[in-house]
Amino acid sequence: MALIRQGDQAAFSRLVGRHRRFVDQIVSRFCFRDDDSDEVVQDTFVKIWKKVDQFDGRSALTTWIYTITFNLCLDRTRAIRRRKEITFGENFIPEMADNSEDPGIPDDESFIAAVRSLSFKMSKIQRLVFILRDIQDQPVDEVCRITGLDPDRIKANLYHARKFMREKLVKGGYV
Repeated sequence: MALIRQGDQAAFSRLVGRHRRFVDQIVSRFCFRDDDSDEVVQDTFVKIWKKVDQFDGRSALTTWIYTITFNLCLDRTRAIRRRKEITFGENFIPEMADNSEDPGIPDDESFIAAVRSLSFKMSKIQRLVFILRDIQDQPVDEVCRITGLDPDRIKANLYHARKFMREKLVKGGYV
């Protein structure tokens, strides 16, 4: 990071190379269309380059990158909703945990599509917490750092998101 702060483009290229897949995975789970996803990924690295002086090292570099990425995803979501152009790209399907050993949890495309669709019916905060905690499998303290919410708000929103998801999946016959 010190080299990047000094304007070292080779160091920045190495950072992009190391974290590109990580950012792609986050964005692909959040954005609607491929072109929106590509723009958010690019915007993430542009923002990292421009705001490198704001990284103070108190949190992990990945936490800082994660926070920038999610904030840009939220901004893009708001912009799309303002334009009323909500369309889903195929790459949005979240990577769910491998449930092949748990016969009680279906592991098929219709289930994943249902989870994806239902997540858009949650509030923005519930959706964000749900994605970070249950899909990305981030610990609560990491979700706190990324969202700026306190643990009680994280847990309350996660509770309501899970309750909503469970009710709708049961009603839809998925579980």
